[in-house]
Amino acid sequence: MTRQVGSMKVITSIMQAAEFIVNEWPGTDSEKLDIAKHALIKCYDGEMSPGVVRMAFIEAAKEADIYVEAPGRPVSTGKAEKWRKGNMRRRA
Repeated sequence: MTRQVGSMKVITSIMQAAEFIVNEWPGTDSEKLDIAKHALIKCYDGEMSPGVVRMAFIEAAKEADIYVEAPGRPVSTGKAEKWRKGNMRRRA
């Protein structure tokens, strides 16, 4: 992601995402950008997982017409999945 047409910028941390928003974000504020900003702050404070912040950042970037090439992997929500033995049944 970058302002320059034809060039890419790889963002791999919440600090890089915050710097991009402050220094290079095109256009004006929007609701999705505000959500991404608040999510970045919560993640920095340890109150939100990076996966949730990533999704908020990507949604804000798409709204601002910033091309995002996101890998096709599931994003962690920071919550552990719970497996319950009582819910699993064997088929006969």
